[in-house]
Amino acid sequence: MKNRVSVAGSRSAISRRSLLKGAAGAAALATPLGGLVRAARAADPIVVGMAWPGMQDAVWSTSHQLLEELAAKSDPPIELVFTAADMDVAKQASDVQDLISRGVDVVLVFPIDSKAIASSVKDAHDAGIPVMSFLRQVHAEAKYQADVFVGIDAKWQQYSSSKTVFEQMKKDGVPINGVLWVSGDLRDENSRLRGLGLQEAAAEVGAEILQDLPANWDPQQAAAVLAPALKAYPNANMLAIASDVMMSGVQQVLKDADKWYPHGDPKHMYFSSVDVFAIGIELLRSKHLDADTLFDVKGMCQKAIEIMPRLAAGEKFSEDIMIKGPVYTPENVDDPELQAQLWQS
Repeated sequence: MKNRVSVAGSRSAISRRSLLKGAAGAAALATPLGGLVRAARAADPIVVGMAWPGMQDAVWSTSHQLLEELAAKSDPPIELVFTAADMDVAKQASDVQDLISRGVDVVLVFPIDSKAIASSVKDAHDAGIPVMSFLRQVHAEAKYQADVFVGIDAKWQQYSSSKTVFEQMKKDGVPINGVLWVSGDLRDENSRLRGLGLQEAAAEVGAEILQDLPANWDPQQAAAVLAPALKAYPNANMLAIASDVMMSGVQQVLKDADKWYPHGDPKHMYFSSVDVFAIGIELLRSKHLDADTLFDVKGMCQKAIEIMPRLAAGEKFSEDIMIKGPVYTPENVDDPELQAQLWQS
């Protein structure tokens, strides 16, 4: 059966949960009706309602595309019902309500606000629907948590990338004179966790994080906050950014500040990033960027599709699914095995 991705409209098939409710009584009668119900249950797709923040980011659009492709090949069949909130927290809450009213078997939330989404998780649970959080975790302090999280280990991303740079600086005999941190969205759990990863890596080597510069995942905002920070801390010689998506803004500011030089040049500004987008690969090859940890979109989507039927069947998960991506450096960026893991090149 071909699976579908829907933006609007209602389901034509009988709700899987409705069949589950009625199946026990029919089976108890041991009549042909019981066999029909069981056959219908086997044929009915697992319907997953997707509450997406939007399609503005390459990771978001690629994840949606990969989930659609994998769902189309899944066994048991999976039908995806897609909604996008255009970065509006209230609309995302409304989207989840609509998905609940459609009687989906699983709600997949990609939170815009990691705290605000907790109320939607509660609404789904009140309706007896399990919730998978994808790509962004529900905030650790939120009262209502998803049944499972599938995504990148965001803390590991920034920790591994920054640690690699600190080790390179030690190898080069360059003291760490302070770190500037260009973070993402304050509402985003991924950004918070990446910040924690940087803090851990810095603590291990006694490095000081001079300033947190929230840039809302926007290259222009990254440039706007970084430029004055470089003037305020002229001796800072390590820069960590929360995603390659902000790289173009960072690059321009470093050029303007006469700090855009490849590794090996005395004026080189050491810096780390995460995600390994196309611009990150380019800058690793030119040796302007010292380390970049992969956002393994392929691995996350494969794992999410694998788990959806199990979640719909009532399986409980004691641990979240946290995928650690490898660290890319100028020395290994063209390694065939690492190249095969890239989803954007």
